Amino acid sequence: MVIAQKYAESLFEVSHDQGVEQSVKKDLDTLKAVVASDDAFKRFAEDPQVSKDARIQFVDETFKGVDPPLINLLKILAERQHLELIPAIAAEYEQVYNEANEQQYMKVESVYALSDEEIDSIGKAFIKRTGYKRLLIENIINKELIGGIRTTIGTTVYDGSVQNNLKEIAKAVQQH
Repeated sequence: MVIAQKYAESLFEVSHDQGVEQSVKKDLDTLKAVVASDDAFKRFAEDPQVSKDARIQFVDETFKGVDPPLINLLKILAERQHLELIPAIAAEYEQVYNEANEQQYMKVESVYALSDEEIDSIGKAFIKRTGYKRLLIENIINKELIGGIRTTIGTTVYDGSVQNNLKEIAKAVQQH
């Protein structure tokens, strides 16, 4: 969503200039979770009968204490009847934040729960391979892999699973 991306990039730029980008990210993560799970908020955000002033007052009262760049964005969203964009903006902000900090989320699928040492070793190998400074790793159990691991960083999948190797062998046999 292009509009959410533009809001997120602007928010990050202003937050970074003020040194509050991490705090804004944390607040956005919380907001995203609340907005996604609160049907009353969704109805309020999408109700065309709620006045601009009522929306802005709601933002002022509800989001006291968040950093100025975020409260300013929320007021703009309220004024333009775009409060429903909060989850999309939060997701885009997270991407911009990760890029700026040269970090990325990494999903490691394995047949069993990996030890901290195994996760650390995998992380170090992929840091060398990808050039990121930091990988935020989540280990997911996937019994269908048979063995090995499958990792996903962003939209890139690295599949070293036995399941994938068997598929590759089957393809090679079928081609001959």
